[in-house]
Amino acid sequence: MSDEPSRGAPDSAAVLQSMTLLATLSTAEEVCKSMAERHAGRDPSAQAPPDLAAARLHEAGDSLMDLLMQLVLGQVPREDEEEELAHAVRHFDLLMKLRRAERLVTTMHQHLLSLYPTVSETLIEEARHVHDEVETLIEVNPEAETAPDLPDVLERGISFVVWTRHEV
Repeated sequence: MSDEPSRGAPDSAAVLQSMTLLATLSTAEEVCKSMAERHAGRDPSAQAPPDLAAARLHEAGDSLMDLLMQLVLGQVPREDEEEELAHAVRHFDLLMKLRRAERLVTTMHQHLLSLYPTVSETLIEEARHVHDEVETLIEVNPEAETAPDLPDVLERGISFVVWTRHEV
């Protein structure tokens, strides 16, 4: 018998190495974007002109909606039992998408602040609540009983995007 994985079955170490590389590249991409913005003289945390803030808000909202819909589709129950490795990959994918959603909500919150007082204070507060719920999902222990449920967070996130589209 050989130590090689059977044909069709992925090697656990290779999959975990790929997930680590993907997480590293995702972080590097965010840092690179942030550095490029700062080198171009734009501070992402600073107030933006209303037209620019609105355009970036719509862009971030569209990206967030796409991501939330992917997460909704990922909730479809599977008929077969998942292998441990497949479960780990699905969980990793969920966490990566939640981290991306967290960054997008932060971006939307910043742009909503740039548009205040033309947008409601409650919408700005809702951005903070959505961010906090997503962050809690990322950091929570899976066995914790006080954690928000993913479907509830997804519903709140989708409602937030729709509300933002309505106001801006």
